Amino acid sequence: MSNSEDQLANAYAEWRRLAEAEGKGIRTGNWCLVSECHHAISLLQARINRLTGLSHPAHRQGSRGTVLELMELQRKNLLSLQHRRERLSAHIEHVTLAGRNLRSIQRSYTAPVPAAWSSYS
Repeated sequence: MSNSEDQLANAYAEWRRLAEAEGKGIRTGNWCLVSECHHAISLLQARINRLTGLSHPAHRQGSRGTVLELMELQRKNLLSLQHRRERLSAHIEHVTLAGRNLRSIQRSYTAPVPAAWSSYS
């Protein structure tokens, strides 16, 4: 294996580590971790593209399966993130509706305040 192929294998391993950490961040709601991993993966993919151009054609073909696996991991992270957003949107809608109902109930139990200057003498 050449030096560029070793670097490529290490870059794929780092991508997997970052994608798994990103998934954990999504599951635990650690949005700083998710953001950091996402940014690092973006930088890493540019490096992988450069290294892929330097590697032997046979090695590029062999790494196709690895890339597909990593892309599937990223797709699962995206789905997980979408599900979390949907649940959060539903929760916000529920809380908003509860707030409206509470204000409506509060208004029905509050006696109207008479105007201080209802007539002039």
